[in-house]
Amino acid sequence: MMRKDNRVAGEDLRLINKNELCKMLAASEASVDRWLRSDPSFPQPRRLGPGSIRWVQGEVIGFIEQLAKVEYEDHAFSPDLG
Repeated sequence: MMRKDNRVAGEDLRLINKNELCKMLAASEASVDRWLRSDPSFPQPRRLGPGSIRWVQGEVIGFIEQLAKVEYEDHAFSPDLG
């Protein structure tokens, strides 16, 4: 069942592993580890058992959605450079 924000009902509770988290964020494991230590708003993992850590997908999506949007003037590139 689709929700009005185009997400599937229940996906908010889906658990993802670190590899999936890195793919969602387009980030390396080192970056994720750094954000976990330094950014209190970064989604915290859940321990399912020894050696089994997962993130709640909905929390990750919420984190991404709250990130500041970059205005065009902030970009480090120019559309005039072909």
